[in-house]
Amino acid sequence: MGISLPIWPEFYPYILHDLKTFQAKSLLLIEDGNITGHVLFYNENVEILYFGFFGVFDHDPKKIEFLLNKLIEYGKKKKFNKIVGPINIPIPIYGWGFMEKGSTANLYVGKPINPSIYQELFLQKGFAVKTKELSLEGPVLKFDVKILSKYDSENYELFHPKNWEEVLNFKPTFFKLNANLPSESVITPGTQHLYENYIKFIRQYGDLFMITFIKYKITNEIVGCFFCFPNPFRKDESGLYDSYMAFIILIDKEHQGKGLGGLLTLYSANKAWANNIRYNITPVESKAKRSIALAKKFGVKPKRAHLILEYTI
Repeated sequence: MGISLPIWPEFYPYILHDLKTFQAKSLLLIEDGNITGHVLFYNENVEILYFGFFGVFDHDPKKIEFLLNKLIEYGKKKKFNKIVGPINIPIPIYGWGFMEKGSTANLYVGKPINPSIYQELFLQKGFAVKTKELSLEGPVLKFDVKILSKYDSENYELFHPKNWEEVLNFKPTFFKLNANLPSESVITPGTQHLYENYIKFIRQYGDLFMITFIKYKITNEIVGCFFCFPNPFRKDESGLYDSYMAFIILIDKEHQGKGLGGLLTLYSANKAWANNIRYNITPVESKAKRSIALAKKFGVKPKRAHLILEYTI
């Protein structure tokens, strides 16, 4: 209850890791001894109360409102400054946001599905839209290497980690690059505690080609990375996973504006094609007009939208 995506037993280790990391709690709505509503809540600090997996049986508006009131009451009682969500942990599997009406509603990793009554009632209660995330979706294209050569990459080298141990060793580098993100772009709390869990998920359903780093040859320093998450809910006729979610591109501030994001994207697309990946979803903020326009040139369009909401106490 509270999520449209499957809760497979093989996902339990990833789910339990994040629940324990945040010491998450469940608020249950019970009628005649039966659970008819649920919301998970957790926090990283005393400022923000995060919630996820918000849902009630039959999406009854009265029950939604009742559970929502209890969530707000808890936030006030514990003296949080804000309530933010839905953010469903672990993020790589269950994603975030309430899905807007008109969105594509097929099963895909990180893309929860819900009727619009949820965000309608949340907005009526004083929640505001913190972030509107679009999903840029389309086929993975194989690019001519000549396109890649147009980028000024003479001083840069792209590479995949040699093994999974090396991926774990790159954790400090990842978080150094992650510090380049503006605060409004940081959605997931406590990522410093979740890195290993995310890597295990990529390892189980994907491979090393889903992780790409870019090195600046002059200083031998890693100045960018590109992480993708496999989609375990789709296979081709041969039983092979054939889709993924291009989750995050990070570029050091001193190296931004040089086309490195495009270089990483095209390089990773070619590697994905060579490894049987034929479909991709990339989440972007709705304000990222440049990224959306560029994606359309390659046949990738916004096909669903998810709203992350915020309540100021």
